[in-house]
Amino acid sequence: MKLTYDEMLAWIKEYFDAFNLYGQDPDEIHRMDEYFSKDFVFNPFIAHVGKVYSRDDWYKVLLSHPSGVETLTPEDLVIDERRQTFVAQIKAELSDRDTKELLLTKRYLARYPLLEEDGAMKIERLDFFWEVLPAGALEIDDVFERDWKKQRGEE
Repeated sequence: MKLTYDEMLAWIKEYFDAFNLYGQDPDEIHRMDEYFSKDFVFNPFIAHVGKVYSRDDWYKVLLSHPSGVETLTPEDLVIDERRQTFVAQIKAELSDRDTKELLLTKRYLARYPLLEEDGAMKIERLDFFWEVLPAGALEIDDVFERDWKKQRGEE
């Protein structure tokens, strides 16, 4: 099964819409099974951030920061129909789940190779880069750290 350019474009839009609705909701996260392969790999090119080697472990990462919610908006897409891969420049807005206050905005560059699994196209791997914000700016890990401290029993 190969997707045409227009089919890939529609699939990408559906993926980002689904991610923003379900990708950080523990009750709905498995709706993302439609988009991530079982053997999905998160491959970050970020110091001190390790690879993740399965869809279920990826979901644990996505759910590890419940007080901070990312909204992802693709700002530019490069779609390679022949290779069934797309690259997205993404605006990520991180907000406080309870207050809805926007805490920070950051840009990502992500490459998404697709594969066919169970008769559907799914994301095989996410090669991931992120913008380095100026020194002293609130960073994503600063926000997520409050949840990680709770999980470690430090608060």
